[in-house]
Amino acid sequence: MIETERVLLLISSTLFLNYLGGMFYKRTKIPDIVWLLVFGMVLGPILKFFDAALFLDIFDLMLLVTVALFAFNMGLNFNIQHLLGNTARAFNMAIMSFLVTTITVGLALSVVLPKYFNFVNGLLLGAMIGGMDGVSIRGLINSLGAESKEMGVSGAFLKLESTLADPIKVVGVVTIIKMVTIAGAGPQSAARDILFSLTTAALIGIGAGLTWGEFISRLGDRPLNYMLTIAALFPVYVFAEIISGGGGGPISAFLFGVVLMNYAFVTRSLNMKRRSRIDRRKIREYHDEISFLVKALFFVYLGLIVRLNPAYIAVGGFLTALIIVVRFLTATLMGNLQGFPDEQVIYTRYFFIQGAGSLVLSQFVTKYDPNSVFFPGSEVFTNLMVPIVLISIVFTSVVAPVLARKQTMAEIHVIDEGLDPEEPEKLGKNGEKS
Repeated sequence: MIETERVLLLISSTLFLNYLGGMFYKRTKIPDIVWLLVFGMVLGPILKFFDAALFLDIFDLMLLVTVALFAFNMGLNFNIQHLLGNTARAFNMAIMSFLVTTITVGLALSVVLPKYFNFVNGLLLGAMIGGMDGVSIRGLINSLGAESKEMGVSGAFLKLESTLADPIKVVGVVTIIKMVTIAGAGPQSAARDILFSLTTAALIGIGAGLTWGEFISRLGDRPLNYMLTIAALFPVYVFAEIISGGGGGPISAFLFGVVLMNYAFVTRSLNMKRRSRIDRRKIREYHDEISFLVKALFFVYLGLIVRLNPAYIAVGGFLTALIIVVRFLTATLMGNLQGFPDEQVIYTRYFFIQGAGSLVLSQFVTKYDPNSVFFPGSEVFTNLMVPIVLISIVFTSVVAPVLARKQTMAEIHVIDEGLDPEEPEKLGKNGEKS
């Protein structure tokens, strides 16, 4: 069979696998990216049916499209009106979790793998896993909803936190990469360049969102309007990358999506008398169809190129255990400081899932330093990220709900018995409660 026919069959089987993975998610609690990664690893490193070099020529294009769609998707899920009034606690939790996780992972990697990671490089990988993956946590909570009625308030809080955590991770990763790549210019110059990059990217994204929102509103209900939105996304991304000096594309794509999905609210807040005729449901539908194809191919490709060995798996397992412990302590602290209900503290402690976003962010190093000038051995980011994502998915999907449910029931039992949950039971001489 010639190579092109094998690739065509790979694309077909990948799409079928992605579809089936979504169908069985509620039963297995395993996201589709796990099946895609494993599928790629089986065909690549294990059976060597495909050589990763075959896809190198299109990797840059695949990465650009994936990053742009990933950032745009974050914006589409960012409902400003829904966040108003509920943001403070979730933002505090998201930013504290990000900072503590990033610093802890940076310190740990500089000690465990000094050959590949100094403290700053460790911070970079820590930033990639410093917050929950929005897509993964929403899918998991929705699948648990039918089984776990008590997830109501806690589930909504975790979704809100992940919505805020995704852009925090992107900005954090881009900022650290910029810090490293322009460090030779001196701290003041580097700070000025980073601020310029973030500001121009924000202005481009907001301006493009307002312009395109007006354009779509004027077009009305013409066919393929929302397919054009995807076509408009890529010039916005490329323009932001050029103007910002690299790193601004994901931020502009995110804000482009935010403004489009909140066009009426944004224009009203800016005292602009504009009538919104944007069908947000259609934008999501078109975006989901295209993302389905790109995501499937991208994660199978990651499976083809990843190189897992016992050392990577061991370090990935260690880092996953570390961030689970850090999350537990951070959630306990923030829950007590902010007065979270007991049930909300419990679920926030145990739920800290990684997923597609972390895997995409692990490719930023290759994208912005393709020749490994500033980040030698950049492939180690992906090689470590795969076991981190897989192990965190298993823990948060299978183990965390059981632990959280048991602790919640224990709290309810203590309250029903009329005991102080902070005090141990006091028993008399005959074993009776005193």
